[in-house]
Amino acid sequence: MCKVLAATHSGVQSFSTAGEVKIELAGRPIAALANEVAGACLAVVDERDIWRRDLSGSWTKVAETGMSLQSILSIEGTIFAGGMDEAAILRISANGVVERLVGLDDILGREQWFAGGPPLGVRGLAATADGMAILAAIHVGGIPLSTDRGQSWSPTIPIHFDVHEVRAHPSKPGLVAAAAAVGLCVSQNKGVTWQVFSEGLAIANSLAAAVLDDEVLFSIQDGPFAKRSQIWRWKIGGEVLQQVREGLPEWLEGKVDTNWIAAGPGRASILDGGGNLWLSLSGSTRWRRIATGLPYSPGLLML
Repeated sequence: MCKVLAATHSGVQSFSTAGEVKIELAGRPIAALANEVAGACLAVVDERDIWRRDLSGSWTKVAETGMSLQSILSIEGTIFAGGMDEAAILRISANGVVERLVGLDDILGREQWFAGGPPLGVRGLAATADGMAILAAIHVGGIPLSTDRGQSWSPTIPIHFDVHEVRAHPSKPGLVAAAAAVGLCVSQNKGVTWQVFSEGLAIANSLAAAVLDDEVLFSIQDGPFAKRSQIWRWKIGGEVLQQVREGLPEWLEGKVDTNWIAAGPGRASILDGGGNLWLSLSGSTRWRRIATGLPYSPGLLML
């Protein structure tokens, strides 16, 4: 059964498709969520610890990192976690050994990175479907790329594009997408080169993106304090952007921030700045609101 998990500062809210909610890890601040294989998932708990949720919904602590974290990723049992207050990435082995990936400190152009509002940090992490490439959304530092499991990194997208989130296709190894201040950015070669889609958008600034089987969803709004936002789609392989409606209002309340669009098997969910949780029935169509009044959330996840 499909579930939507929402990270909050006082636990994980687990929603059924009917909007029924259960609280997990009650009272614990959750900074990030990420899928693992076979329906398991990971969470950053108490800012510095990593926990795993199994199929039964039980949570166990995996590692203590000693660093404030805001993003997390799992590849074949190895966990990668991105810093909240510094542009650093940790790698945690299957037996819980934590190491800092120093190769990111030596990336070409590192001296040009800067804090844009929030502290300079790793806002998001993604891995291509084959696990051969890792991409990090640095705010503000572009999208560094690693093809050797984090040992070394190379720059890809221009820093001034101001990237907010990066996501990978669940089965097409070359396809990745990023939400940026210039619009939707798409790569067909694992992040080596990028194409920007913004034609037809009244506002180009995007904070969130998610990748489904045949389309990419992304938000647009006029900045981090926006009073309204929209969701748009790019059909993979196409050239035209379309606004997503089919049950969504023309304008959602407030912004749709980074990690507030989640993709699951054949459907998606959205959280808006008004605390409304939306769930599609199929792909990016037939939306309905399943919850209201949600507290601030660092992110959504679909199981």
